[in-house]
Amino acid sequence: MMKAVSRKWGLYVGLILLVATVGCSNETKSASTTDSQGSTTTKEAEPVKTDSTTFKIDETKAAELQGQFKETPAKVAVASVAIAEILDVLDVKPVGVPTSTVALPESFKDIPKIGSALKPDIEQVTKLQPDVVIGPESIKDSLEKQFKPASLKTAYVPSDSLEELKTSTIVLSRVFKQEQKANDFIAELEKQESDAVSQAKGKTAPKVMILFGSAESFMMMNENTFAGSIAKKLGASNVVTDVLKSEETYLPLNMENVVTANPDVILLVSHGDPDAAIKQFEADVKKNGAWDKLNAFKNKRVQALDYNLFGVASVVKASDAYKEMLGLLYP
Repeated sequence: MMKAVSRKWGLYVGLILLVATVGCSNETKSASTTDSQGSTTTKEAEPVKTDSTTFKIDETKAAELQGQFKETPAKVAVASVAIAEILDVLDVKPVGVPTSTVALPESFKDIPKIGSALKPDIEQVTKLQPDVVIGPESIKDSLEKQFKPASLKTAYVPSDSLEELKTSTIVLSRVFKQEQKANDFIAELEKQESDAVSQAKGKTAPKVMILFGSAESFMMMNENTFAGSIAKKLGASNVVTDVLKSEETYLPLNMENVVTANPDVILLVSHGDPDAAIKQFEADVKKNGAWDKLNAFKNKRVQALDYNLFGVASVVKASDAYKEMLGLLYP
């Protein structure tokens, strides 16, 4: 029963996380010549080689994702900021982009907006006549219910964790025949990632609890989220997985879990006022008699993450996100 509730909450929070980042596209960018993209090798965890690093991509998953594109689309609309940023890296200009409070790439500022993730403007998308609308895999079911009746062709790629963003960057680079741009970008990102990891090496890894929410409610996030994946790469132990033994990406917060997990660091991603959210969380925890024994509270390590860096999964902001996370985990 609890697992079912957790999944329901997880979907709800996933939708909230993507509301700020959704939309579709207008303004054409022709992407190479049309070519069959359905037949790719299906080896597992194949390294994508670059000049300076190697990123392991699951080729079975990559082939499945790439198989959604039978040819290189000339006109594409995007339904999330994270995916729009990937297209910008690949120098692919969509015909429509999400309506979002989160800043889109500067080069996309004049492209038509098509509404939110929860309720895209189907009429506007249809007017743009995209060959395909690319959306986040995590809300595929919700988007399909809206796009299918309009006979819009869709494709979905994963975009929650940093590793998923890298995979989607490689897959879309193959679709749009921009592999070198993707390889160069990921090589540079992994240099910066390696530098951050080396700074954490040899230090005592903290137990971290990462929360998402506002002063009204909180959810715990595991390492399959953007903030969680970066903390994991830096060696931190995520209490959702390692202490509470949950496989849920998002887990409803209760004070018993906080006491049981006893995290060394508590980090909050707030879509509202972060100071108000932290004060409310601290007030809720202090209602529990054991709050003063919790490591994070004793050592004053309950802090808000920068929403501009962690509020939305972003492959282009990953380097800065590593720097902030490193400072919070290993002050």
